[in-house]
Amino acid sequence: MSTPASAPSIAPLAAALADSAEAMTDVLVDRIVAADSSYSESGLLTHDQLHRTCLENLASVIGALAGTGPLPLQPARDAGRLKAEQGIPVASLLHAYRLGGRLIWEELTKWSAGPGDARLHDLATRLWEFVDLYSDAAVEAYRETEILLAHSDAQVQTRLVRTLFDDHSGNPARVLEVLRMLGFPERGAFAVAAIDTEPSAPLPAQLATALRDAGVRSVWDAQIDAYLGLLSAGSAAGIDRAAATISMFVDDRVGLSTIVTTPLSITTAVTEARLASRSARPGSAAMIRFGDEPAAHLLIAVPEAGRRAATQILGPLLDLAATERADLIEALDAWFRCGGSAAAVAETIHCHRNTVRYRLRKIRDLTGRDTTDPRQSAELFLALEALALLGSSDPIER
Repeated sequence: MSTPASAPSIAPLAAALADSAEAMTDVLVDRIVAADSSYSESGLLTHDQLHRTCLENLASVIGALAGTGPLPLQPARDAGRLKAEQGIPVASLLHAYRLGGRLIWEELTKWSAGPGDARLHDLATRLWEFVDLYSDAAVEAYRETEILLAHSDAQVQTRLVRTLFDDHSGNPARVLEVLRMLGFPERGAFAVAAIDTEPSAPLPAQLATALRDAGVRSVWDAQIDAYLGLLSAGSAAGIDRAAATISMFVDDRVGLSTIVTTPLSITTAVTEARLASRSARPGSAAMIRFGDEPAAHLLIAVPEAGRRAATQILGPLLDLAATERADLIEALDAWFRCGGSAAAVAETIHCHRNTVRYRLRKIRDLTGRDTTDPRQSAELFLALEALALLGSSDPIER
């Protein structure tokens, strides 16, 4: 960006400040530190960094006022980036530019012929235009840097969270190190939640906030087939609140591990949570805690054996036409859900009790297993669960 050349009468007055830039910088640094604690706090910006930034910007503005070249905004952009990186608030950044503009004006009045000097009016207009331009350039660079830093921080956190769920049996101290970096306590009640959902489906936006409001810290990792979340609370009651909160926000299958008191058990908790989430029937919106459905856990743990068992136990039933097969499976499923009451089954699936009895006899004739025999009934239940959770080992085509 080019700036119109200063009028001959103005240029010498502005140029007279050039030799004073170093001394002005010392004054400006002292004023900034005295006026704003952000600059005096250790760990944010060093004295040398502040001095160099002030000198570069003062010299640049003075040169622009003197009309010695194009308006160089790079010092302002550099200042904006530096202060974003060091955590200086943007309000402090802008305040420093105002203090710099005021100092330049004070020096200009010293070099002028007094308050009546006509050159001061033009210089004042130019000075505050330049201060505004420099401030805008610095803020723009500050915002750009903030976005880059946030993106970088998010990437770092994502890598840390994924590391948290890896197997660290060979280096258990790594888990504690990652927890500390994520700001988690090393003691308390921990659990892992697994949300069985498509990887493209985002987590509910308010879930983490709702968990925090319930007194539970959480971090989540989007894996290929599920979201894994580490839950941390002060007690087991906090994990119970977390389970209720997740159920309110999530419409997919959710598995929750047992509660552990040491983060060194996170890897085991991940396995439990995954098993628990798949122990609910596909398409359901159920929260399953590990241990609540032991038969389903077993089937999920050895899926091929479960599929073979379903095919062997149900046998010819699976070869029926789709409509008849579905009717029989519906009746058998309702029979177990209703505790073996034909009347309750009839009400559940909206048919006559005699129809229920007929279908159960049909199942007995096809499978060789009677629902009134405890052992045979258990086999039918196991096969039905395997079919619902895993499907049969042979493709069923009609």
